[in-house]
Amino acid sequence: MDKEYEDSEEDKILPGTLIHLDEKSSPSAHQSLHHRHSLSLTSPSLVELHIHFDGSFRHSTLFELAQKKGIQLPNGMESTIENFLPYISIQSVCQSLVEFLEKFPFFTPIVAGDVEALERVAYEFVEDQAIQDVLYTETRYSPHYLTAGKLKPEDVIEAINHGLQRGMKEFHVDVRTILCCIRQNPEWSMETVNLADKYRSAGVVGIDLAGDEHNYPIDPHIPAFKRAVELGVHRTVHAGETGSSESVRQAIELCHAERIGHGYAIIDDPSVYDLIRRNDIHLECCLTSSIQTNAIAKYIPKDSEKREKHFILHGHETTTRLHFHIRSKKEVWHPIHHFARDSLNFSLSCDDPSVSQITIEHEYEHALADLKLSPAQLTQCVFNAARSTFLNDNEKQLLIQRLLTKYIPGDIIKDNFQNNIMSNLAFSKNI
Repeated sequence: MDKEYEDSEEDKILPGTLIHLDEKSSPSAHQSLHHRHSLSLTSPSLVELHIHFDGSFRHSTLFELAQKKGIQLPNGMESTIENFLPYISIQSVCQSLVEFLEKFPFFTPIVAGDVEALERVAYEFVEDQAIQDVLYTETRYSPHYLTAGKLKPEDVIEAINHGLQRGMKEFHVDVRTILCCIRQNPEWSMETVNLADKYRSAGVVGIDLAGDEHNYPIDPHIPAFKRAVELGVHRTVHAGETGSSESVRQAIELCHAERIGHGYAIIDDPSVYDLIRRNDIHLECCLTSSIQTNAIAKYIPKDSEKREKHFILHGHETTTRLHFHIRSKKEVWHPIHHFARDSLNFSLSCDDPSVSQITIEHEYEHALADLKLSPAQLTQCVFNAARSTFLNDNEKQLLIQRLLTKYIPGDIIKDNFQNNIMSNLAFSKNI
């Protein structure tokens, strides 16, 4: 953890505490979320836990590298970044997650297997997070997926680490990494766990299981996740995105997941919902991607009028930042309404911001304007993410304290706010 986290001992809070905000306790913190219409380092800081590194490459960098490497582009020599974008980003709602993932094989080879390119995009990733005032990020990727048959997985990790370290030093934000096991490639999983253990002192904080949840079961990956438990490697699993609630149960009970990527399917199963609630398991929610991948369509209330209004989507603003909004002014339905209502431990992230053409700022604006979550609930999301990071206890405590100083004036921390801090019972359970 950077030295700048080492604040004074005064007013420090216990690690893993749950922050409770009411509408009156901190007007400045709440009002600021109403005015995040332009990226600004003076805006309240955010924490992002579910963002794929390979889904975050800058469009301009991909276009430039493709040209330099002589990679065939649409329209050949006359190609522009505008007609390049449809090949690397989502232009409308997909039929499925599989269709969404079809973008990756087009642009990943532009960077994969190239140490210099990997270091560059890692550095740019940190800069982009700093521009959005994301104070702490856990970004994830599969080292095997980025070798292109030219590098070893270790080479990929070290190249990315070099870029991240250079960016963190320059932009003063903190980034950790999670190594992904891939459902379609169980032969990589045990090595991925061992790599996470090997590089834990170099910023790797855990493992994930990603990929096509619907068509590839969890079973072949269970031994690797059991090994992760033995090694003390933290674990998150994509589950309940396009799969069923049973997929979430398996992730928790068989792979010992401490966090769940997405998890929307739990609203269909009270027993799994209660499992998440009782154990305070963190849900890494991604609003835009859950619409673009059609992941939440089957959970939309059956009322035909509401369903129609939910899926009338349109893009606006620039070609490099496509926003999805609902034309109806009525509240948009999403599973996170249930999560917020029941005070589940969830947060917001971008998933694949370059593919979705969004920013984390956009996700918070979407939640506020279209889903009608309150500023207090969105502030809670930030602190939920902070207390659910894969940092060690001391680092987590310092991150939460650092966030408090940015969201809440010091006198409020001392005089009013500490009375509203509640102990998080799941902190000890999830470690």
